[in-house]
Amino acid sequence: MTETYQMIVCGVGGQGILTITDVIVMAAQKKGLRVLGSEVHGMAQKGGSVVTNLKLGKELHSPVTPIGSCKVLVGLEQNETLRYMKYLEPEGTVITSKTVLYPISWKKDKNTAQLAREKIEENLAKYKARIMRIDAEGLAVEAGLALTQNIVLLGALSQVKDFPLSADELKEALKLRVPAKYLDQNIKAFELGISTVSNF
Repeated sequence: MTETYQMIVCGVGGQGILTITDVIVMAAQKKGLRVLGSEVHGMAQKGGSVVTNLKLGKELHSPVTPIGSCKVLVGLEQNETLRYMKYLEPEGTVITSKTVLYPISWKKDKNTAQLAREKIEENLAKYKARIMRIDAEGLAVEAGLALTQNIVLLGALSQVKDFPLSADELKEALKLRVPAKYLDQNIKAFELGISTVSNF
Protein backbone atom coordinates (compact mmCIF):
# COMPACT_ATOMS: atom_id res chain seq x y z
CA MET A 1 0.00 0.00 0.00
CA THR A 2 1.58 3.25 -1.12
CA GLU A 3 -1.23 5.78 -0.99
CA THR A 4 -3.29 7.14 1.86
CA TYR A 5 -6.64 5.42 2.32
CA GLN A 6 -9.28 7.81 3.69
CA MET A 7 -12.64 6.77 5.09
CA ILE A 8 -15.49 7.90 7.31
CA VAL A 9 -17.66 5.96 9.76
CA CYS A 10 -20.83 7.75 10.87
CA GLY A 11 -24.05 7.19 12.76
CA VAL A 12 -25.63 8.20 16.04
CA GLY A 13 -24.50 7.66 19.61
CA GLY A 14 -25.03 4.10 20.82
CA GLN A 15 -24.70 2.41 17.41
CA GLY A 16 -21.09 1.31 17.85
CA ILE A 17 -19.25 3.72 15.58
CA LEU A 18 -16.28 3.84 17.94
CA THR A 19 -16.15 0.05 18.16
CA ILE A 20 -15.80 -0.24 14.37
CA THR A 21 -13.11 2.43 14.50
CA ASP A 22 -11.22 0.62 17.24
CA VAL A 23 -11.22 -2.65 15.28
CA ILE A 24 -9.95 -0.95 12.12
CA VAL A 25 -7.21 0.87 14.03
CA MET A 26 -6.09 -2.31 15.83
CA ALA A 27 -5.97 -4.30 12.58
CA ALA A 28 -4.11 -1.53 10.75
CA GLN A 29 -1.49 -1.13 13.48
CA LYS A 30 -0.90 -4.87 13.63
CA LYS A 31 -0.31 -4.80 9.87
CA GLY A 32 2.26 -2.03 10.25
CA LEU A 33 0.17 0.78 8.82
CA ARG A 34 0.08 4.22 10.34
CA VAL A 35 -3.31 5.54 11.40
CA LEU A 36 -4.53 9.09 11.88
CA GLY A 37 -8.07 9.93 12.85
CA SER A 38 -10.48 12.22 14.58
CA GLU A 39 -13.83 11.78 16.29
CA VAL A 40 -16.78 14.13 16.61
CA HIS A 41 -19.50 13.33 19.14
CA GLY A 42 -22.96 14.86 19.11
CA MET A 43 -24.48 16.83 21.97
CA ALA A 44 -26.24 13.72 23.27
CA GLN A 45 -24.27 10.70 24.44
CA LYS A 46 -26.94 8.50 22.93
CA GLY A 47 -28.76 9.67 19.82
CA GLY A 48 -26.44 12.51 18.80
CA SER A 49 -24.42 12.50 15.59
CA VAL A 50 -21.10 10.65 15.81
CA VAL A 51 -18.46 10.53 13.06
CA THR A 52 -14.90 9.26 12.85
CA ASN A 53 -12.44 10.21 10.12
CA LEU A 54 -9.69 7.68 9.46
CA LYS A 55 -6.57 7.72 7.32
CA LEU A 56 -4.51 4.56 6.81
CA GLY A 57 -1.14 4.48 5.11
CA LYS A 58 2.64 4.63 5.40
CA GLU A 59 3.07 8.40 5.54
CA LEU A 60 0.30 10.51 7.05
CA HIS A 61 0.41 14.21 7.85
CA SER A 62 -3.05 15.36 8.94
CA PRO A 63 -6.20 13.75 10.38
CA VAL A 64 -8.39 16.21 8.48
CA THR A 65 -10.46 14.66 5.69
CA PRO A 66 -11.11 17.11 2.83
CA ILE A 67 -14.47 17.12 1.08
CA GLY A 68 -14.46 14.73 -1.88
CA SER A 69 -11.52 12.65 -0.70
CA CYS A 70 -12.91 9.56 1.06
CA LYS A 71 -12.79 6.22 -0.70
CA VAL A 72 -15.34 4.61 1.64
CA LEU A 73 -18.18 5.88 3.78
CA VAL A 74 -19.73 3.52 6.33
CA GLY A 75 -23.06 4.75 7.70
CA LEU A 76 -25.05 3.10 10.47
CA GLU A 77 -28.08 5.35 9.91
CA GLN A 78 -29.23 6.73 6.57
CA ASN A 79 -29.73 10.35 7.68
CA GLU A 80 -26.14 10.39 8.90
CA THR A 81 -24.94 8.67 5.73
CA LEU A 82 -26.54 11.43 3.68
CA ARG A 83 -25.04 14.11 5.94
CA TYR A 84 -21.48 12.97 5.15
CA MET A 85 -21.84 12.03 1.47
CA LYS A 86 -20.07 15.23 0.39
CA TYR A 87 -16.81 13.81 1.76
CA LEU A 88 -16.90 10.84 -0.61
CA GLU A 89 -14.73 10.90 -3.73
CA PRO A 90 -16.47 10.50 -7.13
CA GLU A 91 -17.39 6.83 -7.69
CA GLY A 92 -16.53 6.06 -4.05
CA THR A 93 -18.17 3.26 -2.08
CA VAL A 94 -20.95 3.68 0.47
CA ILE A 95 -21.95 0.93 2.88
CA THR A 96 -25.07 2.04 4.70
CA SER A 97 -27.57 0.42 6.98
CA LYS A 98 -31.17 0.74 5.82
CA THR A 99 -31.98 1.99 9.33
CA VAL A 100 -33.57 5.43 9.60
CA LEU A 101 -34.09 6.84 13.10
CA TYR A 102 -37.10 9.13 13.29
CA PRO A 103 -38.15 11.66 15.93
CA ILE A 104 -40.36 10.01 18.56
CA SER A 105 -43.29 12.17 17.44
CA TRP A 106 -43.17 10.57 13.98
CA LYS A 107 -43.57 6.99 15.14
CA LYS A 108 -47.36 7.27 15.08
CA ASP A 109 -47.32 9.02 11.71
CA LYS A 110 -46.29 6.35 9.21
CA ASN A 111 -46.93 8.61 6.21
CA THR A 112 -44.45 11.25 7.40
CA ALA A 113 -41.88 8.59 8.21
CA GLN A 114 -42.26 6.97 4.79
CA LEU A 115 -41.99 10.32 2.99
CA ALA A 116 -38.82 11.07 4.96
CA ARG A 117 -37.28 7.73 4.00
CA GLU A 118 -38.14 8.30 0.32
CA LYS A 119 -36.57 11.77 0.44
CA ILE A 120 -33.36 10.36 1.91
CA GLU A 121 -33.21 7.73 -0.82
CA GLU A 122 -33.84 10.37 -3.46
CA ASN A 123 -30.99 12.54 -2.20
CA LEU A 124 -28.57 9.61 -1.86
CA ALA A 125 -29.25 8.71 -5.48
CA LYS A 126 -27.96 12.14 -6.60
CA TYR A 127 -24.40 11.15 -5.75
CA LYS A 128 -22.15 9.25 -8.13
CA ALA A 129 -21.28 6.43 -5.81
CA ARG A 130 -21.56 2.68 -5.42
CA ILE A 131 -24.11 2.42 -2.63
CA MET A 132 -24.65 -0.82 -0.75
CA ARG A 133 -27.85 -0.66 1.35
CA ILE A 134 -27.77 -3.41 3.94
CA ASP A 135 -30.44 -4.61 6.36
CA ALA A 136 -27.93 -4.46 9.21
CA GLU A 137 -30.66 -4.54 11.82
CA GLY A 138 -32.22 -7.72 10.47
CA LEU A 139 -28.86 -9.45 10.05
CA ALA A 140 -27.81 -8.48 13.58
CA VAL A 141 -30.95 -10.09 14.96
CA GLU A 142 -30.16 -13.17 12.86
CA ALA A 143 -26.69 -13.23 14.43
CA GLY A 144 -28.30 -13.36 17.85
CA LEU A 145 -27.51 -9.86 19.12
CA ALA A 146 -29.28 -6.73 17.85
CA LEU A 147 -26.35 -4.54 18.93
CA THR A 148 -24.08 -6.10 16.28
CA GLN A 149 -25.44 -4.00 13.40
CA ASN A 150 -22.10 -2.20 13.32
CA ILE A 151 -20.22 -5.48 12.95
CA VAL A 152 -22.46 -6.54 10.05
CA LEU A 153 -21.29 -3.40 8.23
CA LEU A 154 -17.69 -4.09 9.23
CA GLY A 155 -17.94 -7.48 7.53
CA ALA A 156 -19.28 -5.81 4.40
CA LEU A 157 -16.43 -3.28 4.53
CA SER A 158 -13.87 -6.10 4.50
CA GLN A 159 -15.05 -7.02 0.99
CA VAL A 160 -14.61 -3.58 -0.58
CA LYS A 161 -12.12 -3.66 -3.44
CA ASP A 162 -8.70 -2.25 -2.48
CA PHE A 163 -9.60 -1.85 1.19
CA PRO A 164 -6.19 -2.25 2.87
CA LEU A 165 -7.34 -4.71 5.57
CA SER A 166 -8.52 -8.25 4.88
CA ALA A 167 -11.47 -10.00 6.48
CA ASP A 168 -9.09 -12.21 8.46
CA GLU A 169 -7.13 -9.22 9.76
CA LEU A 170 -10.31 -7.45 10.86
CA LYS A 171 -11.68 -10.61 12.43
CA GLU A 172 -8.54 -11.10 14.52
CA ALA A 173 -8.80 -7.51 15.77
CA LEU A 174 -12.50 -8.04 16.48
CA LYS A 175 -11.65 -10.99 18.70
CA LEU A 176 -9.40 -8.75 20.78
CA ARG A 177 -11.89 -5.87 20.99
CA VAL A 178 -15.19 -7.63 21.76
CA PRO A 179 -15.99 -9.11 25.21
CA ALA A 180 -15.66 -12.90 25.13
CA LYS A 181 -19.30 -13.51 26.10
CA TYR A 182 -20.48 -11.71 22.94
CA LEU A 183 -17.79 -12.94 20.58
CA ASP A 184 -19.80 -15.70 18.86
CA GLN A 185 -22.62 -13.32 17.93
CA ASN A 186 -20.15 -10.71 16.69
CA ILE A 187 -18.28 -13.21 14.52
CA LYS A 188 -21.58 -14.41 13.05
CA ALA A 189 -22.65 -10.80 12.37
CA PHE A 190 -19.30 -10.15 10.67
CA GLU A 191 -19.71 -13.21 8.45
CA LEU A 192 -23.30 -12.29 7.57
CA GLY A 193 -22.01 -8.88 6.46
CA ILE A 194 -19.51 -10.60 4.20
CA SER A 195 -22.18 -12.86 2.72
CA THR A 196 -24.53 -9.95 2.05
CA VAL A 197 -21.97 -8.10 -0.07
CA SER A 198 -21.71 -11.07 -2.43
CA ASN A 199 -25.23 -10.15 -3.57
CA PHE A 200 -24.13 -6.73 -4.90
